[in-house]
Amino acid sequence: MVKGTREKIRQASLEVIAKRGYTGFSLGVVAEHLSISKGVVTYHFPRKDLIFVELVEGYFRDAAEYMGKHMVIDRSAIDALESYVDSNLRYVAENRHATLAIIHIIANHRGKDGELAFADKDNGIYQPLIEIFEYGQQEEKCFRAFKPGLMAMLVRSAIDTLSGRIATGGIKDLDEAIKETIRTFTLATRRDGNEQDLE
Repeated sequence: MVKGTREKIRQASLEVIAKRGYTGFSLGVVAEHLSISKGVVTYHFPRKDLIFVELVEGYFRDAAEYMGKHMVIDRSAIDALESYVDSNLRYVAENRHATLAIIHIIANHRGKDGELAFADKDNGIYQPLIEIFEYGQQEEKCFRAFKPGLMAMLVRSAIDTLSGRIATGGIKDLDEAIKETIRTFTLATRRDGNEQDLE
């Protein structure tokens, strides 16, 4: 029962943030949303920053699990890159409200030092892409010469921008958006002479 209540608070928090934004969120609003006392909410989450941590960590854990099930990593680096983009954006599309809430939290929540609390200071989010690019360059020779870290940043920037649009309903044709994103980075990374293979 207690576990069920905690999960309901988590889900309600995502819904409230997605609807009202970061500044419209409070423990009291969550309690009102669930028609329970604020004391029940604070029993599970004494401070709202504890909810934020659990929501952000849970979102990325679930995203990693989803992508792990849908990514193709046993064929080529090109297939891995394509499936990375595809699975990431499809996870966002299947979790629009959660994505929107997480975007609000990451963009606004600050720690006691005034720094954004969920900034990726060690750039760990780029590592899977860096590994794909390095393998494609060094082992398969299917990618042209470029800095893997920079290209990973460009791919993530495109995914993050599209994620925001998908979460707010700004992308009407998801399949076309995914296809075009994949095509863009396939063209950007492949060695010269392979462009005719893109159709």
